Amino acid sequence: MATAKEQEWTEKRIAYIKGLKAPTDMQRAVLDLYGKAERSSAENRQLDALLKAEKANEKADEARAKAYKVLNARREDERKARTRELIELGGVVALVDFPTDKGLLAGALIHLKEQLAEGGDALQAKLKARGDGLLYEREQARKAAKSAAPVAQ
Repeated sequence: MATAKEQEWTEKRIAYIKGLKAPTDMQRAVLDLYGKAERSSAENRQLDALLKAEKANEKADEARAKAYKVLNARREDERKARTRELIELGGVVALVDFPTDKGLLAGALIHLKEQLAEGGDALQAKLKARGDGLLYEREQARKAAKSAAPVAQ
């Protein structure tokens, strides 16, 4: 004897299965057995087993949907992080007032990459110190401008 909650779930699931364009063999069997006016005890056991499997499939579908949601959130976070990094790199190009011609920029970066390979760690350390100094000066100027700005009320 099914509880009211189980009966409600069964009726909702039957309505859902009826709305499917291509129900599975198992779902068709559920519909056939559920639609019978008179079922034998063996058919009732079969229907119970099929409904139990259908409930398990529903839970698996819900778990799969949650997993896809997690995966999509991770992809979105990775996409946002990459976008932020690209914007920051574009900001560095603008900060040093480098020409924005893509070919020129690509060529300059290729040339610099070759120079870094030839120059070793000393050249890399020198260029990093110079760049870090520029970024530090910019941050200090930004902080000074922010503290000098009048507070809006």
